[in-house]
Amino acid sequence: MEDSSQCNTMKNDSTANTKLRVGQKIAWGTGAMADTLMANIIGGLALPIYNIALGVNPVLIGYALGIPRLWDAITDPFMGNISDNTHCKLGRRRPYIALGAILSGILFAILWMPPTKFSQTGLFIFFLIVSILYFTAYTIYTIPQNALGFELSADYNERTRVMAYRSFFAGVGGLLFPWAYKLCFLKQFGSNEVEGVRIVGIIFGILIIITGMVPAIFCRENIQVQTQVKISLMEAFKYTVKNGTFLILALVIFFILLGLFLVAPLGSYINIFYVYGGDKSSAATIGGVGGTMYAGMSILMIPLVTYLGTHWGKKSTLLAGQSIVIISSLSSWFLYTPKHPYLQLITLAMVAPGLCCIFILTSSMLADVCDIDEVNTGRRREGMYGAVFSWVFKGGIAAVMALSGYLVGWSGFDVKLEAMQRPQTILNMRFMFAVVPAACVGISFLLTISLPLTKKQAMKVRAILDERKKI
Repeated sequence: MEDSSQCNTMKNDSTANTKLRVGQKIAWGTGAMADTLMANIIGGLALPIYNIALGVNPVLIGYALGIPRLWDAITDPFMGNISDNTHCKLGRRRPYIALGAILSGILFAILWMPPTKFSQTGLFIFFLIVSILYFTAYTIYTIPQNALGFELSADYNERTRVMAYRSFFAGVGGLLFPWAYKLCFLKQFGSNEVEGVRIVGIIFGILIIITGMVPAIFCRENIQVQTQVKISLMEAFKYTVKNGTFLILALVIFFILLGLFLVAPLGSYINIFYVYGGDKSSAATIGGVGGTMYAGMSILMIPLVTYLGTHWGKKSTLLAGQSIVIISSLSSWFLYTPKHPYLQLITLAMVAPGLCCIFILTSSMLADVCDIDEVNTGRRREGMYGAVFSWVFKGGIAAVMALSGYLVGWSGFDVKLEAMQRPQTILNMRFMFAVVPAACVGISFLLTISLPLTKKQAMKVRAILDERKKI
């Protein structure tokens, strides 16, 4: 447990009065709902629609998912530096948030409107090109939106509360996107999932625009920061990657997302071809119920995670969350079963509090890292730190998503066999689904132990910055 006895004596008037109005936290948190929809629905629909329904080679779909993510990672530092160096009456974050939200919503709808007469290669090229444009728009939105959250408060514990609002609205988004595939089967939307996904894409595209615009309209920025001297991209990048604490924190989240994203598509395959014996509609239903269960549990756990993070310490709570994720991942081997399909909800209910800890606390700790950087450089560079933080794991996620198609192939899956998949194929999928996330989160756990960022250190840094402002 982190020592907070000495930290309390170090608080001063400046940090004690940095609590935000609830309206500001809600406005910024609402943007996380758009972020959640943007980042997650494409991964949940790509293989079921383009591979299972349209017959495109899963390896090609893996490339179509991975290459745009790699492009997304490359563009993040550029967007972060552009946002940090922007001098505008409307702020250095909000104009980009608005533009990114609008473009992302439009392009998301287009993603699910492929010309069905195209060949496999044609469908692959269509999905690849639109995905690259889509993730470019996503970068324009998410980097400034995240940076805005990092700079909303200078208080150590208030930052955790700010991120709790983000997690709440991300959870609300999480209640919605698991049902995207199921909605594709509604008769009102079309005779099959290929027709239905066109309507689903439009609905979620509009929702992305609406929720994404809220922080751009209602949040307020620290305009004084815009007077700081501009810094070149290479110089900003150099200062960022030299921060050892930041690099460890980035690797912590990298390995967590590595394990989760690598095997995530296998969940649909296991439900369709193992748990439900080829019944795609029933598998889509359990996917929706499971996603809702996960999101609901995440929302319910936010007050507890916030309390533990502010009283027990961010690092200690983060370690506890990682332990829960490891246990829940291994439990999928026993709880994904044709005899009792709904037992898998126990796995999702278990993983929710663990990931809630991870996403709230790593974001809160990144804001603390930005304070350390300001002590060293004299600049507020939340945009660059958020961008490089994204760049570190998005580069890996790009490779992982490209490999996800291979993972399906390595398991022995043959789309021509439909519901009659080989027993060894199912066994391979179940093993990878249970073990890979547990191993990756285990590495993340060890990295967290070595993380030097504590409340005592963060409060010392904050005291230095507050003293500088008095001069």
